[in-house]
Amino acid sequence: MDRRNESGSMLESSFDGSILSLHAAIDRESLWNGVRDLLAHVCDFKRITLFLGHLGMGDARVVYTEPEIPQPSLWFEQRGELNPFSPWIAEHVGAPYYLFRDIIGTPSEFRKTEFYQRFAKIEGWDKGMSIMFWEGEEMRAMFSLYRGPRQKDFTEEEVQKILSVARHIDIAVARVQRIHRDQNFQNALQSFTRTLPAPLLLLDWRLKLVFANLAAYESAATWNFGKTRARSYNPRECFRIPGPVLEATNELKDRIQAIRPKELDKLMPGPVLVENGKDRKLKAKVSPASFSQSSLARPGFFVLFQEPFDLADDLEPEVLAERKRRALQTLTPAEREIVRHICKGERNAEIAQKLNKSILTVKTQVNSIFQKLGLKSRAQLVARLK
Repeated sequence: MDRRNESGSMLESSFDGSILSLHAAIDRESLWNGVRDLLAHVCDFKRITLFLGHLGMGDARVVYTEPEIPQPSLWFEQRGELNPFSPWIAEHVGAPYYLFRDIIGTPSEFRKTEFYQRFAKIEGWDKGMSIMFWEGEEMRAMFSLYRGPRQKDFTEEEVQKILSVARHIDIAVARVQRIHRDQNFQNALQSFTRTLPAPLLLLDWRLKLVFANLAAYESAATWNFGKTRARSYNPRECFRIPGPVLEATNELKDRIQAIRPKELDKLMPGPVLVENGKDRKLKAKVSPASFSQSSLARPGFFVLFQEPFDLADDLEPEVLAERKRRALQTLTPAEREIVRHICKGERNAEIAQKLNKSILTVKTQVNSIFQKLGLKSRAQLVARLK
């Protein structure tokens, strides 16, 4: 075999292997390794940076760069305050890429700027390009390739080669993001439903339904149509997220996007109480679903409908029985035993004596019952379950 053919075959095999590795990525590290290795087969560069985990048009929550930079989180936060490309990106939502020279001018012009002196010079570049991936009007991810003063700028042929492999990177990023989202939402649901009851919805970042139980479908129908009309509908078939809930969730999104990425953990907004404008007895609590700061997934939102007790007064017996059954299912056997004694009118001291428990233990279990069922008093508990 001709040595040149053999060499070309080896390069092609290595390129194919890097694509396969990229598509096998299931976490952040393997995604970064796959992106870096694939692009190294396509062109030369002084530095490569991958930006991930954007919320809306906010800064990336996760940044990888090579060569490495000391204290990268602080570095990229300060760098972002002077970034000359951010205004252009904000004005060109959906643009697939840009060449640095089209925004910052020639290398000689760029070297006179504060951004170059403080950041680009230390990073070793004065020219480059960025590829952006979008989900609607929100940025999904971006990678940048940089070249130094002794390197030529990217040619049109190189740009097209980079764009030809960018679709593989977009697919891989979306897949890892989806894996993270599913993992985060599963963990959040398990954590949330351990202590709080139905009726519960889980919405993703784009306010698409991820999870709803029967009680949530029923509550949404009551919000949308009123309690009388709602009974004539199949709650699943007529389901839509109530307008006030959507409005509150969008406001939470705006607040989250206004937070600097590194402060999301400590500044994540708390629950918001929502009222139905047509019936103020109907209330719901909207709260961000917990998520890992290091995750590529965007946060979701829990919606917990709070059922007013007086709406149960005119329910048909079988419907009322079903609500009682669902409520009891959220309790442990020990808590259900406490409930039976409370419904008999017994006080904590009497219950403690009969069950051979301390009064403190009984009080703790009663508080747990109230929390799980969203109640505030024994009277409400009796009205719900007796």
